[in-house]
Amino acid sequence: MNPNTTHLASRLAVLALMVPLLACNVPITGSGPRSTEVPGYTPVPPMTVVNPAPTDTPSGPCEAVTFTDVTIYERPDSSADVFSTVPVGFATTVDGKTASGWIGFDPGVAQAANIGPFRLRWIQPDKVNLAGACGSLPAVWAPPSGVCFDMPMEDVEVRADPTTASTVLVVLNVEKFAAVLGVNATGWAKIDLGPGNTGSSAQGWIEQASLNMNGPCENLPSLGD
Repeated sequence: MNPNTTHLASRLAVLALMVPLLACNVPITGSGPRSTEVPGYTPVPPMTVVNPAPTDTPSGPCEAVTFTDVTIYERPDSSADVFSTVPVGFATTVDGKTASGWIGFDPGVAQAANIGPFRLRWIQPDKVNLAGACGSLPAVWAPPSGVCFDMPMEDVEVRADPTTASTVLVVLNVEKFAAVLGVNATGWAKIDLGPGNTGSSAQGWIEQASLNMNGPCENLPSLGD
């Protein structure tokens, strides 16, 4: 055989062995997958979207809605006189609340003789749901149950004794009020300014004819001079 022919056959045989290796994408050296990391590069983690906290605040007037049949009272006390009863779903604008939480509202009826907190009617707080801007409700003073109050329609002199000749202690002005303690047989009423809004704690006498009363005033005690 020609030597050149033998040498060419050997080279072709080696080439035939290498072709399958080149066709397969197999690393010649090493035994694991190739790394795709780039030196000095730190992957950025996925962005987390955080929903902002709601910023809405209640608006509009505070409204009370009853969720049961409810008794409405003249004073913020369940022993006070009953004003009315209302069914489930009764709704009203709230005008104030007491320190103990009673809900006060103006019933919208004629009350020419009443002023300030005496115009309000009262609902127990556990009988209603509140909606609207109720967090800013003012805490209001309310007349206690069982006390008769005088709210004069004009300025009235409060005297030390039940006579026009006695000393004037203070003047009970319009839009001021005081508790009525009782009346005597000569047409005078004794009042206590302490439970009222005059800032005074004096007790004195006013003429009974000037009384403009609110509350349980039908059976006032009879007092001596």
